[in-house]
Amino acid sequence: MYATITYRPQDAAKLQDKFTILQTHFTEISSKKCLHEIPGLISHSFTFPSHLHPETIQVHFKGAPVWIKYGLKKNENTLETFPQNDCSGLLKALSFGYFMSDMNYMDNKRLQNIRRIEWKTNVHEKYMAFAYNAMREVHELKLSPACLDKYFVISPKNARAQHIMILPLVASPRCYMAQTCRKEYYQRKLTFGNIDEACLADTTALYLQFSDKRSFDDCMRFLIYILNLECHIGSITCSQMSGQLQQLDFNALDFWSCYAYQMLLTLGYRIKYQINIDTLRKIFQLSQISRHEQYPNHQGYLKLISIYYRARHNRFFDINEEFDDVQPMPANIVMDKWVYVPRIYLTPYGIYPLPIKPMRGNRILRQQQQFGGGKHFCRVIIRDVDLGQPQQDFMKINEQWFKNLIIGTEQIIIGNRPFKFLLCSNSQLRDRSFWFHAEYNGCGADDIRKWMGDFSKEKCVGSRIARMALSLTGTTETITLLKNQIEPIDDISDGDGRIFTDGVGKISSEALKQTFLAYNAELIEEDYMPCIIQARLNGIKGIFVLAPELNDRGRLVQYRPSQCKFIANHNVLEVVKHSSSGTAFMNRQVIFLLENMRVPKHIFLKLQNKARLKISMSLLANKSAMRTLEQNVRSYDWERMHKAGIQLTKEPFVRSLLLLLAQERLKRLKEKSHVQISLSDGRMLFGAIDETNSLNYGEVFIQLRNLDGHRQILCDRTILVTKNPAHFPGDVRILRAVDCSALHHLQECIVFPAKGARPHPNEISGSDLDGDEYWVCWNEGLVQHATRQYSAANFDSVEKSKHNGEITISVIADFLYKYVTSDALGVLSNRHLACCASRGVNHDDSKQLAENISQAVDFPKTGILPQNPKNIKIDQYPDFMENKHKPSFESESSIGCMYREAKQVWTLHSDWQEKSCEEQSIDINQDFLLEGYKKYIPQTEQDYQYYSSRMNIMLSTYTLNTEYELITGCHSCPEEERKNNDSVETASLEFRYLLQDMRRRFDSEYLSYPEQLNKASAWYYVAYKAGTLLSFGWIMNRLMSDIIKYKQIRQEDHQAWKRIGQAIHTQDFADLIKQLPRGFSFDNEECEDLSEMEILGWQFLKIIELANNHDRTQEEAHKFLVFLHRIALNII
Repeated sequence: MYATITYRPQDAAKLQDKFTILQTHFTEISSKKCLHEIPGLISHSFTFPSHLHPETIQVHFKGAPVWIKYGLKKNENTLETFPQNDCSGLLKALSFGYFMSDMNYMDNKRLQNIRRIEWKTNVHEKYMAFAYNAMREVHELKLSPACLDKYFVISPKNARAQHIMILPLVASPRCYMAQTCRKEYYQRKLTFGNIDEACLADTTALYLQFSDKRSFDDCMRFLIYILNLECHIGSITCSQMSGQLQQLDFNALDFWSCYAYQMLLTLGYRIKYQINIDTLRKIFQLSQISRHEQYPNHQGYLKLISIYYRARHNRFFDINEEFDDVQPMPANIVMDKWVYVPRIYLTPYGIYPLPIKPMRGNRILRQQQQFGGGKHFCRVIIRDVDLGQPQQDFMKINEQWFKNLIIGTEQIIIGNRPFKFLLCSNSQLRDRSFWFHAEYNGCGADDIRKWMGDFSKEKCVGSRIARMALSLTGTTETITLLKNQIEPIDDISDGDGRIFTDGVGKISSEALKQTFLAYNAELIEEDYMPCIIQARLNGIKGIFVLAPELNDRGRLVQYRPSQCKFIANHNVLEVVKHSSSGTAFMNRQVIFLLENMRVPKHIFLKLQNKARLKISMSLLANKSAMRTLEQNVRSYDWERMHKAGIQLTKEPFVRSLLLLLAQERLKRLKEKSHVQISLSDGRMLFGAIDETNSLNYGEVFIQLRNLDGHRQILCDRTILVTKNPAHFPGDVRILRAVDCSALHHLQECIVFPAKGARPHPNEISGSDLDGDEYWVCWNEGLVQHATRQYSAANFDSVEKSKHNGEITISVIADFLYKYVTSDALGVLSNRHLACCASRGVNHDDSKQLAENISQAVDFPKTGILPQNPKNIKIDQYPDFMENKHKPSFESESSIGCMYREAKQVWTLHSDWQEKSCEEQSIDINQDFLLEGYKKYIPQTEQDYQYYSSRMNIMLSTYTLNTEYELITGCHSCPEEERKNNDSVETASLEFRYLLQDMRRRFDSEYLSYPEQLNKASAWYYVAYKAGTLLSFGWIMNRLMSDIIKYKQIRQEDHQAWKRIGQAIHTQDFADLIKQLPRGFSFDNEECEDLSEMEILGWQFLKIIELANNHDRTQEEAHKFLVFLHRIALNII
C-alpha cells in the first residue's frame, strides 16, 4: 500500500511538521511510481503496512490543505475484474465552474432542483454522460476521455457535503438533445439545456453531488478502472462566482499583444474571473512599450505567451500573484524563406489562438508590400467544441454559421483585426483548414483573389477553387524568367485522348542549376544534381524535367497545355520539391492487392519479421542502433559516436530516442501494416516521361543512387509499380525495368514510355505526372509470386458539374459546405478495407466501393458527389481495423496474421515503456567527465536555462510530450495536424536552428581544444544532473565522442550476441537452442573465436533468420522474435 500527499508549494512550511512525523515512521518512495504529476502541486509518497487503516493518514492531515491518494499495484487486467455492465445513477446537483485553488471550487451555473439528473457510463466506448428531461426533451452532456484530465477529487467520508466529486476538464464536452418519445435519435446541440455556449466554453471543472453512496461508488470505480483516472481525497469548498469580469478593450492593444491576450482568455473562468485591474494595467503597459516591435522580438507577446504556457500547464496558476515572476520567452530565430502566420482553432464557442510557428511561404504571402506581412494572414482551422475533428453531425447544425464565415457576413476578430475568408486548398479542406486575410492598405481578400489570375474559363466551382489555391501552395521562390525563356510545347496523347505527358514540362540544365542555387545550393554536387523539380510558374503547375536537348539554349523552361491551369502574370519559378528517392513501405491496401495477385501469406510475414528483427536489434546492437539513428535523426554524428566507443544502446538519451522510434515503428506495423521495403528492393520515386520515345509499352527506366553515392541502373528486372492510395485489382502494374542510354541523364525517378495502348500512370488509379510519387518494388519474393496481372480500371475523366452564371463568394460557400457535410472518403476507405477482408478485392462490392472512393477523391475538382452504396452492408469488421462500434471477426488474411503478431510485440513494448518511464532514473556516466569541467558549470547552467526555455516553446507549439518526440519526428499530436500543417518538417527545422544557435553560443568563447572538451563535459553534467532535456548534453556530440576516444574506452565486441546468449542462459533455454541447429543448415565455423555466450546469441539470431525463410517454421520465428524483443527491453 502507498499514500500520496499533494499540496501547493505555498503550504510547504505549514505542513513540514506533519511530513517529519511521516518520514520517521514510513518509507518515502518516488511519486512517479504512484501518480501522474499534477502541475502546480507537489507530491510526496509513502509506503505503509497493509494492516494500517488508510484513514489514519487522513486523520493525521485533518484540516490541512492537502489531497490524499491511496493505492495498490493495479491489476493488469482491470477490465476483467471490473463489471462489464454499464452503470447509472442520479445526481443531486451538477455545477459548471473552475478550481480557484486546490482547496476552492467556484461555480458559475448549477443544475439542481431538477426532478431527475441522471448519470450513466458506457464501458465499451469509454465515456460517461449526464442527462435530464425538460419540456419533452432529453438533454445530454457527454464526457469522453479526451475531455478529462488524468485525475479527479472526491470529498472525505466525514465531509459536511457528502458524495462530492470534482472532475477537471481539458476540453469542452459535446452536447446532444432528443425528443422524450424518441430517445434513440440524439442530435448535436451547442447547449446543455440552460447551460449556454459561453459557460460550457469557459468551464474547466465539473462539480458533481451524487444522490447516494452506491451511485457515487459506481461512478468512482468506472473512472478509476475503466478510464484509468487517479482519485484524490480533499476537503474542497464550493462557492458561487460573483463580481464582474475585468477585461481590456482589444483596440487598446497592439496586434501581437492582443493576440497573446486573446490566447490567455481561452483558458476560461480561471483567468477571466481572476484577472484584476492591476494585472490588466500591466498588460496594457506592455503593449504600449512593444507597440512598434514585430514577432518574434515582440516583448509583449513573449511575456504573455510565457504566462499562457504557465497557466495552461498549471490550472492553479494565480495570474495576479505570479505575473511579475514569469520571465518572457526567448525570441525565436527567424528562419529564412519561412513565414510566421497566426493560426487559430475556430468553434461556435469562440476563437482559440495558437502559438505562432513557421510556415512555408507561398506566392501570396511573399507579396508583403501589397497584401501585408504574415500577421495580416491567418490559418483558420474549424474544430468541434472539444477541439476535435468536426464530423457531419456537427457541421449540419452549424450550416449558417459556416457559410457566414465564408461569405464574410460574420467577420472574425483575431488579435484586434477583422479577418475575412480568402481561400483553401483540397488538402486543407480535408482538415477543415482555411486561409483568412485582414485588410491591408485598402487591399482585402477580394483583391487578392483578383490578383491571383484569370479563372473565368473554369465554370466548375470545385476546379475554380482548386486552381486558385495553387497560389497558396507552400513553395520556395527561385529564379525570375523572361517571357522568351518560357515556351509552350505540345502534349503527347494516345488514341483515346489520354495524355502521356500529363503534367510534365522540360527545363534546361542552366535553368535547373540556377534554380537549385537559389533553392538549396547544397543539392548540387560535383557529379550530381536532381533532375526534376515540382514547381509553380504563372498559372502552370507540374514537374519540369532536365532536357539535354535544351543545353545550348541557356535558361529555358518549356511547358505543356496539360500543365496550364489558369492565366497569370508571375514569371517566378517557385519550387515545391525536387526528385529524390524515398523509402517505400507496404500498407494494407497494397498488401490486399498483392495478395490478390497470388503473393502468399508467408511472404508478407517474412518481410514483417525482418522489420521486427531490425527494430529489436536497434535496441541491442550498437551498429544497428547507428543505422536506425542515421535514417531517422540527422542532427548528430552517429557514426563518429559509434566509432569512438559510445554505447548507443545503453546511453540514456540515445536509448530514449531508439525506444521511441521502435515504438512508433511497431505502432505502424500494428495499425497500418507499414512494412519497410529495403532500399535495395524498392523506392518511392517521381514519375517522368520518356521524351526520347525509346521505351516501349510495358518498359520503364530507373537509375538510382546507392547509399555509397554510386549509380545503379535496374536492368532487365521485373518490377511492381503502384501509387497510394490504390484500391482497384489492377492498380498494381507489372512492368519491366530496362537500360536505355538515351535516358542516362535521369536519376532518382521512374521514366514511363510515351507510347502504347494507354499511359501507365493512368492505369494506376488514374494518376498523372504532375508530381505524383510512385511505389516501385523489385523485392524478389513479391515479384516472383505476383504473377496475376488484372486489367486496369477505367479512369476516364467525369464530366464536371458546371455552374451557370458568375461564381461568387456565396456560390463558393455553398460548395464548401456541400463538401464538408458529404466528405465520405474516410468512411468509404474503411468500408472498402473491411469488404476486401471479408469478400476479397475482386468482389463486385469491393470494386463498387473502389469506384466510389475514386469519385470522392475527385469530388473537390468535379463537384460530383460520390455515391454512398447503401446496398453494400458491412455487418462485421476485421479485427485488425479495431472498430469499437461494430462486431469484429478474426481475419485470416495476410493482414490479419500480421496484425495479431505485431500487436503482441507492440503491446509488450508499450506496457514496458509506460512502466519504465515511471521508474527511470538518470545516472551521470563518469566516463564523460573531465577534471576541468567544474569551472564551466555556472555559465553552462545559464545556457541550459536558455535551451530549456526554447525547447519548451517548441514542445508546446507542436503539442509534444517529450524532447524525444521533437527530435525523432514521432509526434504525438493529431495526424491531421502533422499532415496538413507541415508540423514534422517545421519542428525538425526549428530544432536544427536551435542546435546551430547553441553551438554558436558554445563557440562564443575562443577556447583551446582541451578546454572545449572540458566545457562539453560541463554541458553533459548539467543536463544529466537536472535529469530533463538530456539532449542539451549532446549538442556538442562530436566533442563528447572525442572525450571517449581520448579516454580510450572501447566498445565491447559482439555485445549484442553476448547479451542475447546470457538471456537465453538465464532462462534455461541454452540446451534447446543448441539442439535447434540440427533442424536448420548453417555453418558454426563462423563463430569459432567467440565465447560460449556469444555463440549462443549468434546461433539464436541465425535460427530466427532461417525459421523466417520457411512458411512451416514462421510461427516459431514469431515466438523467437517476441523473446528477442523482451531481451531488447531488458525484461529478461
